[in-house]
Amino acid sequence: MNKRTDWEKIEKRICEECNNIIIHRLKEKYNEYKKRRFCSNKCKMKSLSKLFIGKKSHNNRQIMRVCKNCGRTQMVSPSFSKRPFCSRRCMAEWFSRNKKGENHWNWQGGITEKESRNILYDGYKEWRKKVFKRDGYKCVVCGNNKSGELEAHHIKPVKTYKKLILNVSNGLTVCKRCHRKIHYGKRI
Repeated sequence: MNKRTDWEKIEKRICEECNNIIIHRLKEKYNEYKKRRFCSNKCKMKSLSKLFIGKKSHNNRQIMRVCKNCGRTQMVSPSFSKRPFCSRRCMAEWFSRNKKGENHWNWQGGITEKESRNILYDGYKEWRKKVFKRDGYKCVVCGNNKSGELEAHHIKPVKTYKKLILNVSNGLTVCKRCHRKIHYGKRI
């Protein structure tokens, strides 16, 4: 079978994008519906890209959105237009600057008392270190010695025995689990 004799007709056309001449061979059964308009795929894609400038293929209705943090404008679909930030990074930056203290959504007027926070009284850190050192950096109940798990526990409560707050003999080294059991669960 000879390739040249297989084709019946040769037709010259002009590429719709770059105006180069295209040699188009028509076959009997294809000549009705297969007609080349472009010389290459590159020209075809250029032509198609001109049709969709500024539009996204999945949604032709775009709304302009301005980021609340950086001020960057974007064209987004309607479902994303209510989101005030362009990225999670911008959202985190904005919240870290604007949502502290009285501006935080869960602010309750500074109701935390200084006495309820054991870190806020002077000398606590030194007392804690002395208790840990005395007990060999191990839980006295179960023997756990993991560094992030240990806590210092007051044997006599701080509320009623304020004079014994910084007394090393009033302290015990316990792990978080045993500390929870002492306060909320079974007494050990």
